[in-house]
Amino acid sequence: MPIMDLFAFALDTPNQGYHNQMAGAIAALLNKGDISYPVEKCFLKSHDSKVNDIVCYCKYKNYKEFCRKIFAMIDDWQRNVFKIPRVFITCYDMTIKADPYKNADMLCRAVKEYYKKRGLGEIFTVVLTSKLHNYKYVDLINVPKHLLTFYGRIRLLQNKKLRKKTLITIGTIHQFSYNNIIQKKVELDALLKKTMQEPLLKQQQNKLKHFIQKNKKIVICLGGRVEGNEIIFDLSYAKNILEKSITLAQYGYGVAIINGPRTPNDITDLLYEKSLKNVNILFCNSKRIAANDKEKNLWYVYSGKYEREFSQLNIFGNLYPALLGYNNTLAVHSIDSYACCETISAGIPTAISSEGIYIDKSIRGDCFQLQQLLIPKYALNFEDFISLACYMKIEPKNLHPAILSDLTHVLAEAVQYRMKSYSETSSNKYTLIP
Repeated sequence: MPIMDLFAFALDTPNQGYHNQMAGAIAALLNKGDISYPVEKCFLKSHDSKVNDIVCYCKYKNYKEFCRKIFAMIDDWQRNVFKIPRVFITCYDMTIKADPYKNADMLCRAVKEYYKKRGLGEIFTVVLTSKLHNYKYVDLINVPKHLLTFYGRIRLLQNKKLRKKTLITIGTIHQFSYNNIIQKKVELDALLKKTMQEPLLKQQQNKLKHFIQKNKKIVICLGGRVEGNEIIFDLSYAKNILEKSITLAQYGYGVAIINGPRTPNDITDLLYEKSLKNVNILFCNSKRIAANDKEKNLWYVYSGKYEREFSQLNIFGNLYPALLGYNNTLAVHSIDSYACCETISAGIPTAISSEGIYIDKSIRGDCFQLQQLLIPKYALNFEDFISLACYMKIEPKNLHPAILSDLTHVLAEAVQYRMKSYSETSSNKYTLIP
C-alpha cells in the first residue's frame, strides 16, 4: 500500500491517560506516514486560560460557542505547522460526568466544519477507547472489547455501515514501550549518581537507591476518582494498599507507590506520610502541582500539605516508567485504570488491584470487564500474587504472562486502509458536513 498523508493532530487534555492514548496514536500515524515531526507539537492547546481545564462540548452554553473556541484553537495552532493534517484524533473521556459520546461527536463535527469553511479539503476523524455509538461525525471508532456489550455485538452484526468503521481491540491504545522504559531507567541511573545536598532530595535519592538494590520489586500505580460518584477511591483503599505494601516489604520486596492525576489529594498525602516512616516503601508523586489558586479547585491537580516538597522532588520527574525497567519487577494497577494494558504490552509482569475500591457496575462495568478479559492470560489479581509471593516464594520473574499486540500499529494500519478505501469509493467518502 502506498504511503498516504497521515499527518494527525488532537485536542489536548489535562487527563494524562487520554493524552498518552492520543500521543500513541499520533506517533504511530506519523511513523506509518514516514513523517518526522514532534508528537507533542500535534496537540491543540488552550492558551487563554490560567486554569488547565478540559475543553469539551459539555462545558459550553451552546454548540456555536464551542465551535468558536475550536476554530480559534485550530487557527492558532496551524500558524506553526508545516502542512495541513488529514487525520484528527480524540478520546471518549469517561472521567467527565456529561455524555462522552456527545462530547466526542460534537468535537469531530466542529473540526469537520472548520475544514469545510476554511476550504482545506477532507479530514478523517478517529475516536479512541469508545463504547459503541452510531457517531455522525466520526470516521473510525476504536472500541476495546471491554467496552463492547452483548447488545453492541448484535448491533455490529446488523449494521454493516457501523461495522465497517469500527476497530475492535483487546486493550487500549497507548504510547508505552519497553524501549521507553529502558531509556527512562538509564536517565534515572545517571541522576542517582549525582550528589544532592538538599536534605529532601538526598532522602528521596537514598530511598530510590534502596528500592533499586532490592532483588524483587513491586511498583503500584494508582488510578483514582472521576468527576461523578461511580468510582469511590478513598482512604480505606489507601490503607488497604499500605497494609499489602508492608506485608510485601516484610517478605523482602521493595515497594514503590506512584499516584496518578486522578488520585485524590488526601490519599496522596497519607501515602507520602506513611512512606517516610518505612525505609522499604517509596512514594513518588506524578500528579501536577497547582500553579495558582484557581487550579487548586481542580480535582485532578495536586494541592495540599506537601506542595513545596513535591515541587522540589520534581527534579526526579515521573518515575513510573523508569522504575519498571529494573529486573524482577511487578507492575500493579488499580482496577479503575486502563494503564494495565500498557505494561502488559511492554512485557512487564502485571497485576490488577481491586479490593477496597467501590465501582458502580451499572455505570462503569467496563472496569470489571477489562479485568476479566486480562486475567489470567495477560495478568493476575494482586491479592493472588501476594499469596503466591508470601507462601510459595513466587517472584515476578517466575510469571510468564501473554503479551498484548502492538495496538498502535494496528490502529495506524486501520486508519490507512479506511482512508484508502474511502478515497476509492466515491459513494463512501468520509463523513462530511452538509
